[in-house]
Amino acid sequence: MVGTVAEIWRYPVKSMTGERLDSCRIESTGLEADRRWALVDGTANRAGKLFTATEDKQLMTYRARLQGGRVEVVTPEGDARQLDGELVAAIAQATRRPLTLRDIAGANFDDSPVLIVNMASVAAFALEAGVAVDRRRFRANLYVDGFEPEEEARWIGRRLRVGSAELEVVKPCERCVVITHDPDTTETSPALLRVLTKTSDANMGVYCRVLRPGVVAVGDLIGPE
Repeated sequence: MVGTVAEIWRYPVKSMTGERLDSCRIESTGLEADRRWALVDGTANRAGKLFTATEDKQLMTYRARLQGGRVEVVTPEGDARQLDGELVAAIAQATRRPLTLRDIAGANFDDSPVLIVNMASVAAFALEAGVAVDRRRFRANLYVDGFEPEEEARWIGRRLRVGSAELEVVKPCERCVVITHDPDTTETSPALLRVLTKTSDANMGVYCRVLRPGVVAVGDLIGPE
């Protein structure tokens, strides 16, 4: 079965809200500049570890985007600022953590470099949960349409062609507390993770590695070989 790419998302700064794109190049390390930068915690018990939305959901209220080769961050107040030491200091003050910025290119993903979520699986999950579920809770790179719910589970170990790129599906994406946070308000709904654990072993989406770099665009066909 063949579907289409419905949405493309890139997250230049790990755990911040990302940017929706019409097209993007997929490199061996994932979408160009995806999750390339991260904040590093300097507190005594977490020194050197990445500071993410798991530690503080406030990070989700910052929106990062790539502008002319540089990262621009829209703050919760709506100000557009360059990603630099001054901004990191402001975030550190807001989160009450000593933070630094790190370029983590090449080590910028949790498991594998590309995350795909099937829109039909999100819709089926919403029915199980009995509430509307915003797909953005799952922070995918590619949201795909035209498939049956949970059809992506049958792609494990198979190759996918998308645009001029080729991917291999390696494993399901097991979810954590981050999906309980509303992407706009950060209001927390703990029941969502409980329902997903009961219905799908806490999985939503699949991780892929890149076999052949290329370009992907909204509307491109996607499907297993």
